[in-house]
Amino acid sequence: MIPEVLNPMQYNITEVMPSVAPATAASVVAFIFLLILIWNYEKTSSIPGPSYYLGLGPLISYGRFLLTGIGTASNYYNKMYGEFVRVWINGEETLIIKYFDAWQALLLKPDIFFKISWLYKKYEKSVNDLKEAVEILIEQKRGELSTSDKLEENMDFATELIFAQNRGDLTAENVNQSILEMLIAAPDTTSISMYFMLILIAQHPKTEEMIMNEIKTVVGDREVQSSDLQNLKVVENFICESMRYQPVVDLVMRKALEDDIIDGYYVKKGTNIILNLGRMHKVEFFPKPNEFSLENFEKTVPYRHFQPFGFGPRACAGKYIAMVMMKVILVTLLKRYKVQNLQGRSLENIHNNNNLSLHPDEAQSSLEMIFIPRRIDQLTN
Repeated sequence: MIPEVLNPMQYNITEVMPSVAPATAASVVAFIFLLILIWNYEKTSSIPGPSYYLGLGPLISYGRFLLTGIGTASNYYNKMYGEFVRVWINGEETLIIKYFDAWQALLLKPDIFFKISWLYKKYEKSVNDLKEAVEILIEQKRGELSTSDKLEENMDFATELIFAQNRGDLTAENVNQSILEMLIAAPDTTSISMYFMLILIAQHPKTEEMIMNEIKTVVGDREVQSSDLQNLKVVENFICESMRYQPVVDLVMRKALEDDIIDGYYVKKGTNIILNLGRMHKVEFFPKPNEFSLENFEKTVPYRHFQPFGFGPRACAGKYIAMVMMKVILVTLLKRYKVQNLQGRSLENIHNNNNLSLHPDEAQSSLEMIFIPRRIDQLTN
């Protein structure tokens, strides 16, 4: 039996081969056609970025955004491929832009962009819970206004929004979203910005000395007043340099509503766009772009080089309030305390998580600092 099984001469090879050959040829043709498609796909975009490579490119780039965070991944791709990069996120083509000339094109036509929503899907449940809570608070506020004899006693941000809705200037969704963004964004970003500023003050004694000399001259031993704020130039430059050197929000997100040309590149409708603020703020325009130095703001900085609060009609609504708050907090705190880091601790060796915004990893001990009370005579003399 065994010799009969192993003897190939028992079979008609000419009958077997015709059935195998067409299948093999078809597979080869299909494979070549697939390679041509892939080659043509990559050639359709002149924008630098990772290769498509059988769909693995989009999967890998999306995975990097999920694992490392949006800000970290954006910095990685700009560093790897340059100032104008094409990646894929959730299967959607996305551009990461750092070059400020491209920003100029966006500034001239801000209305063709809106915030992209897919980045917030992972937070959808918690955001919806907050929206429901805000709706309840808004209805309570409406009730207070309807029964109040003196409206001036109830005037605040929420009241102004409700009145705007009553006039037809805003929708109910506009009111809810405005209050929600104030609740979510302002306390978090402002507090982290202040923390980074205190760390930098402790690291740079000469900068602290300049700030304290200005506080003595402008404010003296009294409490800071609103009329003092415009005269606190060193404090303002310090705040700007801190936000440039260590931004809390270092990216802005938009989506193209129509086909456009940006910095010579064709951008099709529906393309997601991530504007990399952090890298844009490190351009050669600044005397010391990669160092913390008040020299970077000794002369007026053009708007296109420094945009810590975003730009256009969708810039941060609270940017002026934030600047006032940061000035008042810094002056009030530094008048009373001298800040010190623990030995060897600095902003540069703090580990941060960079997703929608920059957050220090709270598990690390390097976040600690010391507040030493100042003597009154140190401020007045």
